[in-house]
Amino acid sequence: MIGVTLFVRESTELVVAVLPSFGFSWLLPRLPRFQQLQPNISVRLQPSLALSNLARESVDVGIRMGKGDWEGVEQYLLFHDETLVVAAPHFNGGVHPQTPEEIIGSNIIFNMESWQPWCQAAGLDREVPRIGLCSNDSNLVLQAVRLGQGIALERRSLVHDAIQRGELVQLSPVIAPYPYPYWLVLPNRERSETKQQVFSSWLKHDVAEYLNEQDHGSKQRRPAHLTRPAERDASL
Repeated sequence: MIGVTLFVRESTELVVAVLPSFGFSWLLPRLPRFQQLQPNISVRLQPSLALSNLARESVDVGIRMGKGDWEGVEQYLLFHDETLVVAAPHFNGGVHPQTPEEIIGSNIIFNMESWQPWCQAAGLDREVPRIGLCSNDSNLVLQAVRLGQGIALERRSLVHDAIQRGELVQLSPVIAPYPYPYWLVLPNRERSETKQQVFSSWLKHDVAEYLNEQDHGSKQRRPAHLTRPAERDASL
């Protein structure tokens, strides 16, 4: 694999603070490749919804979602996400809703994502009533979807691998941009440690591979290049 040129020769621990949903669905399946490249680095995942005080909590690397305007840390843009509608292959006996109208009339499992951008992209001028099962935990929502209990609007980063494995299906080609991109966040230090450098390099490479797998033509998405704050998109 290209993209990782340094090698850590002494045993060390890398603490990664990550959103639980992104850690479970995107990062965890890819970590074995990093561990094969860097067997001397023990990775400790620290699930967290809020941005940790990296220095105070001894966190080496954070993967966050937001506007990228946090103070006291170095932040590097990873990628923009988007939302799409998914279901289990066996949902409704395999008879899936086809049109946007049929989709919003189905049994929806709600998370914290708003359906309004997706409805606008689908040409629908109406609200989707939040009736039925709802959770602010995307892992619970996706498990309910896998069980065939309903459909859900989720971020592509959380469902891409499951779609590739055939566990979920995308019900419609309609997608909507997600307002908050993912960022790599590092403690504000004069010099980053080698373990942070190799993880950042590996993450950059795997994000680029992931984006290259996408064939959805979104103009917002770009390969990971770890843009420094002064260089990032002014719209963020």
